[in-house]
Amino acid sequence: MNRRVFLYTLPFFLKALAEPRSLRVGVEACPYCFMTILDARYAAQAVNPQGKAFFYDDPACLLDQLNGWGGPSLTPKEVYLADFAESTRTAPRWLVAEKAVLYHNPRIRTPMGSGLLVFGSREALEKHLKERPERAGGRVLTWSQALKEGEKRTWVPADLFPPPPKAP
Repeated sequence: MNRRVFLYTLPFFLKALAEPRSLRVGVEACPYCFMTILDARYAAQAVNPQGKAFFYDDPACLLDQLNGWGGPSLTPKEVYLADFAESTRTAPRWLVAEKAVLYHNPRIRTPMGSGLLVFGSREALEKHLKERPERAGGRVLTWSQALKEGEKRTWVPADLFPPPPKAP
């Protein structure tokens, strides 16, 4: 490849690296709980600095792994969450985690029992709650708030998946 072609294509290549990877529902397994991802509406994705994507069946698994509660050590370069309202069971619509609106209500059934749903906007969350009033009464969080809260306790309920003790 000559230098001119390389320099011309480099920005496009780098942009492609900063996009969410494709999720293969029914194939990919969560590195935290080892469950196969069967519903893309609850999925999460972390991409390491080398560009390898890791998929999670519940945002709680990713939160717990990032906080050191289990799973392999991971320092993500990119983090994406599936927009619950815009995704289907077989195809996620990825959101950058820092821009997502998280909704927590322990009465909501999610793959790992966390009760966490992710939305692209506060309006989308409010629309969902109007359609499903039985899910009202939860808390709205940002990604950074959820990470901070996860430092003190696991998001995955201990009775479903007991975490190993944190290293000192």
